[in-house]
Amino acid sequence: MILSQNKAKIRIHIVGCGPRTGTTLMAEMAIACFAIDLYTEHEDSIYTRPTRQAEIFLTKRPRDILVAEPILHLLPNFYVIYMLRDPRDTIVSKHRKDPDRYWASLRYWKAYTPYGCKLQNHPRFITVRYEDLVQKPDEVQAYLMQRMPFLTKRASFSRYHELAQPSQRSLDALRGIRPVASSSVGKWRNHLPRVAGQLQIHGKQAIAKDLIEYNYESDESWLNELQGVTPDYSESHWPEYFTPEELKQRTRGKYSRAFAAFLRNLGN
Repeated sequence: MILSQNKAKIRIHIVGCGPRTGTTLMAEMAIACFAIDLYTEHEDSIYTRPTRQAEIFLTKRPRDILVAEPILHLLPNFYVIYMLRDPRDTIVSKHRKDPDRYWASLRYWKAYTPYGCKLQNHPRFITVRYEDLVQKPDEVQAYLMQRMPFLTKRASFSRYHELAQPSQRSLDALRGIRPVASSSVGKWRNHLPRVAGQLQIHGKQAIAKDLIEYNYESDESWLNELQGVTPDYSESHWPEYFTPEELKQRTRGKYSRAFAAFLRNLGN
C-alpha cells in the first residue's frame, strides 16, 4: 500500500522532543547520504502529500510527535524518526533568527516527551539521540539502515557536510554547514544561570527524574553545579508555557486526519 495517488512507496517523517533537538541535522544528513528521491525544503506537516512519484518521501516537523501515533498505527509504510536530546542543552540553544535570546524553554520537553515515551516500542518509531548523531554519526547511519532496510547508502553521515545543499531556512536552523562535531553536547554547563532559571520556573522535577530515566544522569548530583548560581529569567524566543488551547490546537483532528490518510491508502 502507498500514501496517496500511487506517489510514494515509503514515507519517513522526523519529529523531536522539541525544537533544537537535531531534526534539521538529521533531515539534511538523510537527504545527502541516503537515496531519498523526494523531500520538502525545510519543515512540513506529517500530513503533507508527495507532489510526484517517489520511492522515499522525507519530511520533518518536531511538533508532529503530538500527532504521530494514529498514523503509525494505520499506515504500514510510514516511519518516524524521533530526535531525543538532553533538555538542558535544548534550552540553552540559540537560532540564527534570534541570536540574542535562547530559543525555547522546558515547555517542549514537558509536553512532547510523554508522546515519545508512549511510542518507543513501536517497530516503525525510531529514537535517535542527538548526542549519538554528533558523536558517532556513522553508527547512527548503520542503525537507521538496520531499522529501515529499504534505505540505500550514498555516502557516510560523517561526510554529509561535503554533500549537503540545504535551503536557507535549514541553514538558519543549523547555523551553517560544517563537519559533524560534538561541541554542543553538554553545552548547558556554560549557561548555568539559564538552567537554574528554567528549573525555578518549571520546577526541579520537570527534568530531574527524566534525566535519570533517559540515562543522561545516574542521579541528581548534577544539581550541585547550580548551587550559588543566580538564575536567569530572561524570555525565550518562544513563550514560556503552552496554554491548554495551544496544545489542543496542535493535536486537534489527529485521529480524523490519520483516518483520512488511511482511506486514501485503501484507494490505491
